[in-house]
Amino acid sequence: MSPGRRLAVGVTMLVVVFGGLLFGAAGRVDVLAFYVYVALWAAQMTTTYLVAARRHPDLIEERARPPSDRDRATRLVSALPAVAHLVLAGLDVRYGWSAVPLWLQLVAFGGMSVGLGFVTWTLVTNRWASTAVRIQRDRGQTVITHGPYAIVRHPMYLGVFLVAVFAGLALGSWWSALALAVLIPIFARRTVAEDRMLHEELDGYRDYARRVRWKVVPFVF
Repeated sequence: MSPGRRLAVGVTMLVVVFGGLLFGAAGRVDVLAFYVYVALWAAQMTTTYLVAARRHPDLIEERARPPSDRDRATRLVSALPAVAHLVLAGLDVRYGWSAVPLWLQLVAFGGMSVGLGFVTWTLVTNRWASTAVRIQRDRGQTVITHGPYAIVRHPMYLGVFLVAVFAGLALGSWWSALALAVLIPIFARRTVAEDRMLHEELDGYRDYARRVRWKVVPFVF
């Protein structure tokens, strides 16, 4: 499949799945926040793919490979809250379970955008940002120390944490936010496991970790 077709298929699937779950659960199509939410994800996917494919064409192939089973638990457990937050947001609109103030929704969209930006920045910077927890000796992996990696050691997970905190609120649902909060300890566990692997198996990582102290959140974790 050509890169352009792969991008078109990916964005189409995202819009159909996200939109279907949100609007289907809501039983209506006049929820502006849902359109903005889906558009942000589609824009992030498109921007990341176009820029990363130009800078690191082999990264696209690497991320398209089936992930290893080294951290299968995270992939399996994280799927449920990822889907549930969309359904809950739609049901919340339908039944009026909770209400998020408009100002907080706007702040949440900003925080979510920053999180998605960190994910994109990471993928553009790091040609070894695989979906699998593995050392890519076959692709000559080395330690990345610039860009977002000068701030924290796992900037993609910083982006994931920000999305987990803000996405549900951006959708206007406290219940959706609660579902996504479950992802934080799940990915914190993955971060610790991945960081341990990098310490043990990637040359130069120990020195890098001494210079950049924080794994994900500066001054916290």
